[in-house]
Amino acid sequence: MEEDNDMLENQLKQWDAQYDVIVVGFGGAGATAARFAADNGAKVLLVDSAPKGHEGGNTRYCGQLIMSGTDETEIRKYYLALNGPMNHESKITDAYTKNLAHMQGYLKKYLGVKPVSVRELIEKGHSQRKILEPMTPEYPELPGADNFDFLLVHEQFSDGALWKILRQKVVDRSEKIDVWFETPAKHLIQANDGKKIKGIQVDRAGNQLNIEAKNGVILTLGGFENNKDMIQNYVGEPMIGPIGTLYNQGKGIDLAIEAGADLWHMQATSGLTNLLKEKTGQRPSLVMGPALTVGSVIRVGDDGTRYQNENKTQRHGYLSNHGLWRVPHTQVQPFMIFDQTQHEEMVANKIYQPLLDAEIKDTTIAGLATMIKVPADKLARTVSDFNEGFRIGSDEFKRELQTMRKFDEGPYYAVPLGNFILNTQGGPRRNERAEVVGVDQQPIPGLYAAGELGSIWGGQYQGGGNISDCLIFGKIAGENAATKKKDLDDNVANQPKVKKIKVTSDIQPSQNKYVVKENQYIGKSQAGMGDDIVVRVTITPQDKNLKKIEILQQSETGELGTVAVNKLSHEMIEKNTPDVAVISGASISSNAIKEAVKNALSQIK
Repeated sequence: MEEDNDMLENQLKQWDAQYDVIVVGFGGAGATAARFAADNGAKVLLVDSAPKGHEGGNTRYCGQLIMSGTDETEIRKYYLALNGPMNHESKITDAYTKNLAHMQGYLKKYLGVKPVSVRELIEKGHSQRKILEPMTPEYPELPGADNFDFLLVHEQFSDGALWKILRQKVVDRSEKIDVWFETPAKHLIQANDGKKIKGIQVDRAGNQLNIEAKNGVILTLGGFENNKDMIQNYVGEPMIGPIGTLYNQGKGIDLAIEAGADLWHMQATSGLTNLLKEKTGQRPSLVMGPALTVGSVIRVGDDGTRYQNENKTQRHGYLSNHGLWRVPHTQVQPFMIFDQTQHEEMVANKIYQPLLDAEIKDTTIAGLATMIKVPADKLARTVSDFNEGFRIGSDEFKRELQTMRKFDEGPYYAVPLGNFILNTQGGPRRNERAEVVGVDQQPIPGLYAAGELGSIWGGQYQGGGNISDCLIFGKIAGENAATKKKDLDDNVANQPKVKKIKVTSDIQPSQNKYVVKENQYIGKSQAGMGDDIVVRVTITPQDKNLKKIEILQQSETGELGTVAVNKLSHEMIEKNTPDVAVISGASISSNAIKEAVKNALSQIK
């Protein structure tokens, strides 16, 4: 069937395939929705636009921290205070906060893990306490904050561990869930009444296929971080680069609008600072450390003047603004400006090497201003004002004196920074049953949503809130969509027949059998950001030295992950040990490769 630009009507000659439930988007919410739909008797199709190994949405890349509480009343107070003074809807708020209070039981029952309390990790002096403590909670001054806690599936974070469990739950149900990668949704398909959602049209290897959903379609496509037009229209910024997945293109917004959905929280975003500008289409690396915020270092905007307290506490990109916390407007091209002493500290602290590689250097402020194309007089005045503020002990942006140091006489450095976003929150408005509602606030029959696409977050954001949204509303959506609906039966004459093309799922339980010869061993690791890393290690027969390391399977993310895979293999052979230094900016991928090689070597008798 030819594709058009409008909402497709149910005037098809035939369906190409038929399922009980179709889930669009294979991230945390989609994996959860598909799993629970299958557990409630549905045959499920799960489609994603990303290629295999890059699915997962932002759940794949996030800190794996899950928002939770222990008391329904107190955690509800905290959520409402975070979203104040925005309006809220009682029923969906209740559905969310009641489940937050029982998240420990959720993880035990449905994910099969013993939840780890981050508050307890902090009390025990966890190695990453300095990172975790300011977020646990992020808004300690608000009512109910004392009831907040993060949960983890084990004692580490930012390692994809939760995502791998959610993905495996889908794999374990391969008899009930078919997965199609690189299969973007094109349109929703409505019944003749113009309301009921009957299925979707997808692009499968260049073929436009119309797939019937007998009971419901669940939208879990994430946000619109990678859609420049939507960022400009809804957020009001020229462009903000994504920190997470590159596949959140805003298609869920288009589909929702086609169906007549009401939209909410479209302006709400979460972001971070201290990010090095990257090439278009590449995920940035978060660069942290006092060398970037303490000392003779400032940030300037498009006119060469400072625009913030560089050392100020930020809460997922939100900065304090006269009593409330708000995401500030971005600069088109911000720069970090620093002197020779600061540069030497960065080198000594082994700061992220690509940041040092991006340095622009000149002996004078005027020369540096010319190189970065900002007014020389304004940049000179900015540095002079910073130095004067340090001298008199009063900074114009209220930066604490102990975090400041007078700039040297030169040379001077600039590093271009980027404006980045963790995720958007906006999308189709949903109710407590995860049903998408129209502009009349009535449910659109057969249409559901969960996760960051139309999330429950519209005000100040607490870390872990989106992951809990994925788990809670993914489950609700999956269970409700799986329920057979009599009113979705098409009673009109000449309804489309089902062609039932041969369906092959792109994901199956692992059946890989790797060939090994004498002096060869297979090693595996699940510690990377992608799927399992599998290596084949060949050793010399006499002295058992490393001779060859072959990467048989890996889907590590981004350019640095691929670099780590290739570089470490060569270095291990050269040094004849897996105990080599990790690649800066790719420590998780590096450690996973090392673990896989060690796993192979442990089999030598």
